[in-house]
Amino acid sequence: MQTDSGSWYADFRTWYYFHKSMVELTQDDIPQDYEEEAHDPRLCGRFRYCHALLDRRNDVDPNILCNMFCDKLFGESTRFLQWEHEVPEQFKVNRGSEIFNYIDSVSRAEINKDIDKFLITVKFGVFKVDIDNYRDDDENGFGPASKSSIEALEEVFDLGPEFECVICLEEGEKKVKCMPCRHVFHGRCIEEMASKE
Repeated sequence: MQTDSGSWYADFRTWYYFHKSMVELTQDDIPQDYEEEAHDPRLCGRFRYCHALLDRRNDVDPNILCNMFCDKLFGESTRFLQWEHEVPEQFKVNRGSEIFNYIDSVSRAEINKDIDKFLITVKFGVFKVDIDNYRDDDENGFGPASKSSIEALEEVFDLGPEFECVICLEEGEKKVKCMPCRHVFHGRCIEEMASKE
C-alpha cells in the first residue's frame, strides 16, 4: 500500500484535510464512495471518501481520473451533502495537481511494474472550528500566540517551489516560520491569525 500521511490546510476558521492512498486491486469490486462525520468536539464537518480504478492495461489517461476525483470531492452531487463552506478555487486547482501527480507516479513507479490494477482512494474533509470549545480553552489559560512567541519561532529557508502556506495558500516563499509541531507557515500569516482571535 502506498499512502501519504495526509495534510491539513487552514483558511482562517475553516480547515481542509486531504489524503491519498493506493492498494493493489485483486478483484474488480470498487468500494462505494461515502461520507463520514468528524468525531472531534472542536471541529464541525465531515470527510468524503472517493475511489477509482487505475487499470494500466487499458492505458488510462490520468487527467480523466483526476477530473473524476475533483468532481466528486469538490463538486455538488446527489450522492453527497453540499459543503457548508465554499472550497477556494486555488485550493481545488492545487489538490487537482496533487491527484494527477499521484496517479501518474503510481502508474509509472518501478516498484509497481508487475501490478496491473490499483484502487486509488482520496479522502477530503471540510471543517469549521467550534468557537465555543476553543473559548473554554482560552479560559484555562490557552489563547492566541503573542507577537513575541511568533517572532521566537524557528525560521526555515528555501523550502522550494512546492511549499504552500496552508493559511494563505500562496506558494514558493524563501523564508517561513516553523511551529513546534514542525508545520511551516508564513510569519505574517501566523500573526494575522493570532490578531483575529
